Amino acid sequence: MTALPDAEKRGPVHLGVTRFFEARRWLGDALFKVLPLSLLALNTWGLRRPGTGLMGADIFWPLMLLLEMSVILLLALSRIRPGLAAGSAAVVCTLQILTLQGPGWSSLAVPVFIYSAAKYGSRRASIVILGWGLLGALLAAAYMALVFLIEWHRRDPTQVGSPVLSQDLPRLLTYALLLAGFCAAVVVAAWTLGDLGGRRRREQAAISEKNRLLEVERDQEARLAADAERMRIAREMHDVVSHSMSVMIAQSDGGRYVVHAHPNQAEEAFEAIGRTGRDALSELRRMLGVLREDSEELARRPAPSLEQLPQLIEDVRASGLEAQLAEAPSSGPALTEGAGLAVYRIIQEALTNTLKHGGEQAAAAVRITVEGGAEADRPGHDDAELVVEVRDTGQSSAAPSDGAGSGILGMTERARLYGGEVEAQPEPGGFRLTARFPLSRVAAAAQPDAEGGSP
Repeated sequence: MTALPDAEKRGPVHLGVTRFFEARRWLGDALFKVLPLSLLALNTWGLRRPGTGLMGADIFWPLMLLLEMSVILLLALSRIRPGLAAGSAAVVCTLQILTLQGPGWSSLAVPVFIYSAAKYGSRRASIVILGWGLLGALLAAAYMALVFLIEWHRRDPTQVGSPVLSQDLPRLLTYALLLAGFCAAVVVAAWTLGDLGGRRRREQAAISEKNRLLEVERDQEARLAADAERMRIAREMHDVVSHSMSVMIAQSDGGRYVVHAHPNQAEEAFEAIGRTGRDALSELRRMLGVLREDSEELARRPAPSLEQLPQLIEDVRASGLEAQLAEAPSSGPALTEGAGLAVYRIIQEALTNTLKHGGEQAAAAVRITVEGGAEADRPGHDDAELVVEVRDTGQSSAAPSDGAGSGILGMTERARLYGGEVEAQPEPGGFRLTARFPLSRVAAAAQPDAEGGSP
């Protein structure tokens, strides 16, 4: 049979009472500490009004009652202001001894003050209160000895040096030492228990703070992961929709011009539009499928890679852009799935930009090679690099812009996920885009899983 948690064992009523008094510590201290001792002190010094104290010494009961209540009432602050309460109580107790009123019922509160100061107060305040408590133990022993001498002198003031006093002195010293030792032991025990409780309380507070910070860090990581996923989906959506729509628009324009003169070419254009639309829809379903719990089959479909690059070139060529693959990807190294998708999307976006902005007579060439750091003459790049280059003969910097400006930014973000970089700049007679990746970060043989994850 499993043990129930403490909360279930105590019950809701006990927990409610505990939380109520924990939030109002002064009220709990007033009810369970101040009230009992106050009734005891009022009954002893206020109602009975004795002329002698607990040790038999003469007292002035109004002063005794005032000092007693001053100490007892400070118990209400023993947890919310432990240092102030213990220090004030120590001063009053010391006055009680110095005025020869003797210890009263308020002495029972001394261990409580010491315990609270050690548990809830600062380290320096608890050490001061501990020292004052030990001094109070010595004062209590001295007070007892003084009371004995006063009482002995009152009984026979003529026998100051009598043998009776000489015989009682060793016993008196023994009692005084025993009282001092007992009071000191109570003080040390109360301080030790309070110090252990304070350490445990601070450890629990540190654990609670650590848990709070971990929860904050977890929430921040979740938000960052969500933001990264949104950026990834946004890049994928941009690449798929932009490329597919560009191809479909180009095919529809061409089909509209040849639909009457060359029906066969118009039919091919419409077939290309349908094929491109179906491919785009499949890509969108694959990307959005991971957001649904019942789309595991769609999520398991392979992402586009360099194996689909020839088909991409054919689709672009069918849209009217003269595109060619100058270097076959089969001659290069095998890439990880994430890196292959990144390279594919970069080439796709570059060809889409040429299709949109290159003009009617534009042509594009795709080249994928592996270059060494020394051969590439790039300082600080000693490792081999996978170089993806897309050149076109379009309108270069004179090409109109749609103002979106997210194509090159998306390509740059994809390259950075795998430690790469993208250079895009116009050149005489066209535009050139170059993406470089460290081969150690993208090659499947060197790294089975992409470090950057799926972009």
